[in-house]
Amino acid sequence: MIKFAQPYDGEDSITFENAILITTSALIVYVILRLVRHTFLRRRFEAFARVHGCAPPPAITSSFLTGIQHKWKRLNQRGDMFNDYMNRVFQENGPTHEIKNTWTGETKAVYTIAPENVKTMLSTKFSDYHRPRTMPNALNPVMGQGVFTSNGEAWAHSRGLVRAQFSGKRVRDVSKLGKHMQNAFDTIESNKIGKDSWTEETEILLVFNRFTLDSATEFMFGTSAESHEAFLRESSEMKNTYKGMKSFSRYKAILDDFATAFDIALDYVALRLKLGRLWFLADGLAFRLACYKVRSYADDYIRRAVAHAEVAKINGKETEDDRRFGLISELVESYPDKVALRNQVLQLLVAGRDTTAATLTWAFILLEAHPEVFARLSHAVLEVFGTETVPLAPVTYENLRACTYLQHVVFEVVRLYPTGPLNARKASVNSILPTGGGRDGLKPIAVQKGTTVAYNTYLMHRREELWGPDAWKFRPARWEGKKASWEYIPFHGGPQTCLGRESIHFVCLVIITPYTIHKPH
Repeated sequence: MIKFAQPYDGEDSITFENAILITTSALIVYVILRLVRHTFLRRRFEAFARVHGCAPPPAITSSFLTGIQHKWKRLNQRGDMFNDYMNRVFQENGPTHEIKNTWTGETKAVYTIAPENVKTMLSTKFSDYHRPRTMPNALNPVMGQGVFTSNGEAWAHSRGLVRAQFSGKRVRDVSKLGKHMQNAFDTIESNKIGKDSWTEETEILLVFNRFTLDSATEFMFGTSAESHEAFLRESSEMKNTYKGMKSFSRYKAILDDFATAFDIALDYVALRLKLGRLWFLADGLAFRLACYKVRSYADDYIRRAVAHAEVAKINGKETEDDRRFGLISELVESYPDKVALRNQVLQLLVAGRDTTAATLTWAFILLEAHPEVFARLSHAVLEVFGTETVPLAPVTYENLRACTYLQHVVFEVVRLYPTGPLNARKASVNSILPTGGGRDGLKPIAVQKGTTVAYNTYLMHRREELWGPDAWKFRPARWEGKKASWEYIPFHGGPQTCLGRESIHFVCLVIITPYTIHKPH
């Protein structure tokens, strides 16, 4: 006869009450161990700070509730986030200050606009700091891991592979920009409302977003996305209809058009970055479809580039046609993993489009707002290049560099509106920043491992102590005879300096030059 085991219900059985007691005890032990570890690390850090003669910077206290209020205030800021809100915080608390937890006294973050501190993080003690996870989390659905989101050896490997592609003749070829530049000017002209009025009713950022997307896709894939061609064909009533579409039509528009998908994906990314650790709240079907479309677009060109490279290898010789897929033709052999190649290329595409478009937009806005600067720039450009009817020199890299005031105009644009206005690093070890501590702010400050240090390039570029009483004004003449150091980092600095800084600068020079020659006076 088969006997079945019966549940044991003796005196030693684990009752519900015993389970609660064991769980509670384990939780108490865990909390105690955490407190002991926290106390030990805190005391060790305080000893580290004393040994190095550090003093704490001015502090702003923050609890969980005030942290939520702070985040809500940032998301719903009606005025200018940098000029109104962040500038006021630095004015009230000094160029370097920290956010402290009200209950534990622990430093949650350090904020700085001191060049010495930025130099320490990005250069002299580069290995002490790394990029926080906020950016990778925000960008991953679109482009995964790459040169702008990785740290350590992965970052060094990625940067080493693509660095050579962003120097020399590759980024100085004016001929590659001609068609796209003409499209941009055609759009501006088609929107002017009077014979002497340029850009007054033109969505200038949209124009330059299309220009940079087309030129960047040609650079990356060998073929332009031709987004500006479609933009020119659209009527003015159709340019902003996306938000008014019904859901199905909206999703179809994303899947049908790369430029639309690209714009929507980046809109979501911007919101995810703004949300910080709450990045996951910015999601949805439109975002995921946009990410799918952008990745598929890149994958298609990569597949074709790989197939073309395999044929070229069989033929046994390389021709100019073997590079017809742009940057990916150069990177195919370096990336056996094609997903990694796609991630890398998309990161470069995103960085190249937004930074250049934003800089060009601000250049045009500032030149329109300052006719005296434009008049001087026009004179300087005409002196080097001549007029449309009497040209003196071709628009080349060398001739553009020879036009000093043109260079100064671009320097001043990116001083006032840097491509990365706010950035951050996280301490990998206990570290020291050289200034900001004590009542006078002159003592070094200690940064505990795991603490985020945010540096505000936008406000650092506008500090009157560094740039004079007119620091907030657009005055290119300030660059005459000036050699800037770490108070000027529009493209960051140190080993992680922006790879495309030369390309961005060059494109701005190329676009501004014909604008000054052809614009009605």
